[in-house]
Amino acid sequence: MGSAVENFPATAPAAGDILPVPREPEVVGISDAREPQVHPALAARIAARYTPKQETWREDRPVKIIVVGAGIGGTTTAVLLSQKVPNSTITVYDRLDNIGGTWAANVYPGARCDVPSHVYQLSFEPNLDWTEYYPKGAEIQQYYERVVAKFGLTDSFRLRHKVLRATWLPEAAQWALEVQNLETRQVFVDTADFFVSSQGRISEPKFPDIPGLADGVFRGRVVHSALWPSDLEYQGRRIAVIGAGASGQQVVCNMLKPAGHVDHYVRTKTWITASLLGDYVESTADAPGGHVYTDEEKRAFHEEPGAYVEFRRDLELRMQRSRRKGASTIGHPDNEQLREKILERILERLDGDEEWLRRITPDYVVGCKRPTPAPGYIEALKTPALSYITEKIVRVDETGLITADNTHRPADIIVAATGFENGYTSRFPVIGADGVDLRDKWGLDSPVGYPESYLGVMAPGYPNYFTVLQAQANAAGGSVPLQAEIAATYIGKLIRKVQSQSYRALEPKQEAADEFNNLIDNYFENKTILGECRSWTKIGFGKGRVVLAWPGSFHHRVRALREPRWEDFNFVRRPGAELNRFEYFGNGLTDLDETGDDIRLTDYLREYSCSSRNATSADVSKDKRRSQVLQAQRTHCQRTQTYIKMLEREVLRLRDSEKTALDRAERLQKQDGSSTGGSRDSGAAAATQRV
Repeated sequence: MGSAVENFPATAPAAGDILPVPREPEVVGISDAREPQVHPALAARIAARYTPKQETWREDRPVKIIVVGAGIGGTTTAVLLSQKVPNSTITVYDRLDNIGGTWAANVYPGARCDVPSHVYQLSFEPNLDWTEYYPKGAEIQQYYERVVAKFGLTDSFRLRHKVLRATWLPEAAQWALEVQNLETRQVFVDTADFFVSSQGRISEPKFPDIPGLADGVFRGRVVHSALWPSDLEYQGRRIAVIGAGASGQQVVCNMLKPAGHVDHYVRTKTWITASLLGDYVESTADAPGGHVYTDEEKRAFHEEPGAYVEFRRDLELRMQRSRRKGASTIGHPDNEQLREKILERILERLDGDEEWLRRITPDYVVGCKRPTPAPGYIEALKTPALSYITEKIVRVDETGLITADNTHRPADIIVAATGFENGYTSRFPVIGADGVDLRDKWGLDSPVGYPESYLGVMAPGYPNYFTVLQAQANAAGGSVPLQAEIAATYIGKLIRKVQSQSYRALEPKQEAADEFNNLIDNYFENKTILGECRSWTKIGFGKGRVVLAWPGSFHHRVRALREPRWEDFNFVRRPGAELNRFEYFGNGLTDLDETGDDIRLTDYLREYSCSSRNATSADVSKDKRRSQVLQAQRTHCQRTQTYIKMLEREVLRLRDSEKTALDRAERLQKQDGSSTGGSRDSGAAAATQRV
């Protein structure tokens, strides 16, 4: 407050100026003081201050996961999620009697995989004792059964159980599954936070639509290759096999000798190759497994882990590199060259019979359908015990089959090796958040007519729902087990996001799924898969929708699913977190802060000991984190040991080189001494310099 003098002008007033009236000094008391004004933005921040529920932050909130399907996809998913999602309870339902999916269902004579055994296995659980180069179906089934037991999950698999319906419950943020016990016929409801469908793309056997086949007219037995009865007696019988895919050809080859005669009915011809991929070992009638591993080879796999990894690497690289060439493009020189190579080998196996070559050569481009190695099939074609029939079957009567040329051929047994129903959408109702069945969106009779997934793993409108080995889930250059590992690892990351933060559900945005699907058709334009044929890899004939394949290579899919694109998702918050997404921060402490486990508190430290033992199933069930550390140590040590061996070899090579150089220097020294008579020291120095 200024003085009274400050209220007057600083200079003297001129004549006629009006002088200002002096102001009374203001006296402000304490009671008249005003509160400072708060800026509205700050006021808003003050009003929004939030205190979370005072609980410790735990990343391992208990979650329950239901997996449908105990084949390679479901088994791989269950095993990996049990390791990647802490504090999870996993239940796997499957209608079959055994773990293994395709390899539990297909037990027909000669059932065998045409992918090498050391490729057709999990990357993290190698089997060093495969019997043959191409494994029998039973050995594959037993392998996955052992994997489940090793990871302590046998009791989590509910076999002989069929899922009838799955419904999303928005209020509870859970899936409710109606399940039938096929032994007792009892139906019950099981609920879970997350639902993974791995029902299998080819798991529902399909019988051909032939009059008289399904209505009991035929007096003999009718069986499907995927529903093989254990009591089927076919020795000395006349057998009719319908279908010329891998199963049909294997059935023919393995039933031919015991049976009296086999009629093979072929609607669509198949490209028969030396091996599924060009650089793999060729299987033959005498060696359908390609190669039987010796005890010495198996012992070497066990004793030299570095050498075994290199062996596997070679097999994996053959698969990857074979798919990167132009052989998959219609009209490409590589495809034409592949066709000629296949025909040349078929002709060799037919002993140069051009007429038979013409009869069995498909009329579509190589790569439109999956080729089949079919060991022994071509050689069997020219034997009297086999009849190769391409005329259409028009009906079945009491004693046999009648073809379009009105020929009746008697049969005691009819084997339908005719594939499977479309398995790229759910086989049972899956009701999403909007109350719509997923089959109405993705089924053959839906407006679109095919699945439109998000990255081959999720579906918009179906929260916490995942698929494994369904549509767009098979990338060229990678085996089926590896494809399942990619998906399961990705799913684990999504579940942990929901589990560890203030969420209870997530689902992909519709626009994200739309933009992914907009890429697919153009990617496969001019690819051999869209040739003029009908195949289970696509929907429709010729240029239909490709549903099996990922639009890219194996490593393209690995990179795409390496880290989730969180911007592509809608999240549903947990109760209590509606006001603040960081509700899970809690009281500022984590469960690690409260634990007395010194190792977990300092798990950023590593002591890599090459004597660390392998993690056992007991370790896994006792402490998953500790077993993961042991596994990391093991991997590091294997790499270190391989590197050390390489260095040791290099040191030995250098020592040999050094010894050679010294020997040479000594010889030169002697030569110089004898020719010049110079001193030994000068001769040695000169020789060393030359070396």
